[in-house]
Amino acid sequence: MIASSTRGDNPQLKAIISGAIAATPDRRITFEKFMELALYWPGEGYYTHRGGLIGVRGDFYTAPHLTSVFGELLARQIAEFWQRMGQPPDFEIVEVGAGQGLLAGDILNRLRQTEPALWPGLRYTIIEISEQLRLNQRRRLEAVPNGAELIDHLSWRLMDQLGPESVTGCFISNELLDAFPVHQVIVEEGQLREIYVTLDPDGEFSEDSGPLSTPALATYFEQLAIPVNTYVEGYRTEVNLGMLDWLAGVARSLKRGYVLTVDYGYPANQRYHPLRRDGSLQCYSAHQVHDNPYINLGRQDITSHVDFTSLIRRGTELGLREVGFTRQANFLGGLGIGDILASLSDPVYRLNAGLTTKQQLAEREALQRLINPTALGNFGVLIQSKEVPDTGLPLTGLSLKF
Repeated sequence: MIASSTRGDNPQLKAIISGAIAATPDRRITFEKFMELALYWPGEGYYTHRGGLIGVRGDFYTAPHLTSVFGELLARQIAEFWQRMGQPPDFEIVEVGAGQGLLAGDILNRLRQTEPALWPGLRYTIIEISEQLRLNQRRRLEAVPNGAELIDHLSWRLMDQLGPESVTGCFISNELLDAFPVHQVIVEEGQLREIYVTLDPDGEFSEDSGPLSTPALATYFEQLAIPVNTYVEGYRTEVNLGMLDWLAGVARSLKRGYVLTVDYGYPANQRYHPLRRDGSLQCYSAHQVHDNPYINLGRQDITSHVDFTSLIRRGTELGLREVGFTRQANFLGGLGIGDILASLSDPVYRLNAGLTTKQQLAEREALQRLINPTALGNFGVLIQSKEVPDTGLPLTGLSLKF
């Protein structure tokens, strides 16, 4: 589906991208470069120039916008990480890409309430490249109940500011990797070629194909043993090389602990299935979904599904052990979302919690959306570890099979 423009382009950003194209010898850039500029150009890209991107008034919502229960259940899993690690006196949670800071607030509040032994030595680091989002996150967290106490445990940094083996604790991310810039490739006459972005005679963006910009794209599929070049003519898909570099940075900084990744995606045999011939690129604008990245420049999100097999394989190379992979519905089920749903059906619980009937029903609906198998419940949840002994017992969030 190609949607028409509803917001219009950011003219400054369009000029920046057009200038980048014009400055190259063959007057074209990879789609990966186009996506990077559209999302992350300082002060003009989608993630760097606006504060209210997410939620009811934004372009899309994430699990923490629905209910604080998502963060509370993640806090339960993080507390178990700490227990499995032998309860180190200093424990750091590093959240990469914290959005509006909702998840950080929910996790910290829950751990403050339930883990008095963990709390004094707990640090929560947010990795955020957008100065506007950093400011919004701090303001929001300062304004919540006990905000001053939470802020005492918080800091903001960039990934390259984390030292080698400086983190004992865990890295977490929720809907982060799907927004990394991706290369687009296409099958033409039995060859794998790359999609480039150029300008037509009217100065509008158009696509062209050409040789692969890096041999890493061919290697990517070779390592997966997926013969994409044998797929039907015109088969098109995406390759997220950036997430592999990101994971290398995580593994470098993690001395001991866990990596918890929540995102939408599939194992490689499903992600690159021959029938998925149009890829998975999606754009989000005012809660509308379409597949045209060349409109609403700087005013729409651009995403692509994650290949969890490559994330696991790369992690193994980096010394990260795969603890388990599951779907969000099962993950939250193992952590007790079913019990919370059951309690919301109890009128006595509603009265004790001070909820109106309307609030009770709204909370039930939010929890159901978290585990809906056709939506958020189908998100992938990957847990990896480094220098943590395998007890042979599944983590609570991995106790339900799918």
